Amino acid sequence: MASTSRTTLAACLVLQGTTDTATLAPALEHDLRGLVSVADEVVVYDTADHLAPGSAAFDATLHPAVTVVSGFWADDREKAQQAALAHVGADWALCVLAGERVTSSPEALRALLHAATDVPAMSVRVDDVVRGTHRSARLLHKALAGASFCGELAEVPSSLLTVSQPVATTANVPRQRGVFDRV
Repeated sequence: MASTSRTTLAACLVLQGTTDTATLAPALEHDLRGLVSVADEVVVYDTADHLAPGSAAFDATLHPAVTVVSGFWADDREKAQQAALAHVGADWALCVLAGERVTSSPEALRALLHAATDVPAMSVRVDDVVRGTHRSARLLHKALAGASFCGELAEVPSSLLTVSQPVATTANVPRQRGVFDRV
């Protein structure tokens, strides 16, 4: 008998850099509201107190699906990502950067992820104004954490999930480039 449990998806957002909330807050509020519409939970790993109480971005974190974790930046992107992923309770985690927009067909994506029981990671199409369109290992299977994903990764069809970096937000997050491996 096939399992009927629903596959869950989290969005994991690492915020690094200065505490310049004046320029980041409007984009961050949009990011959080957009991610809540795609994922069952959103984990924000904030390394510089970007989410000041009273700001619109802070108000967006009051959604019950959003968890904010205060962390630190030790000039190690992988450690920050792993620290953020440690707070994810969902089956799969989609790793995104501040300012990125996610386009998804949530139920079709969940069906694909449900069938991918032995896949440790999947590549996602990323439309990046700096590096161009490429595929990146952004979707991680939490149940298979620590599994090696050398060689070819399974690809999520672009019709089910894409990540894009609008030109307007690129200037606000220049130091976050390269957090994820390009595949």
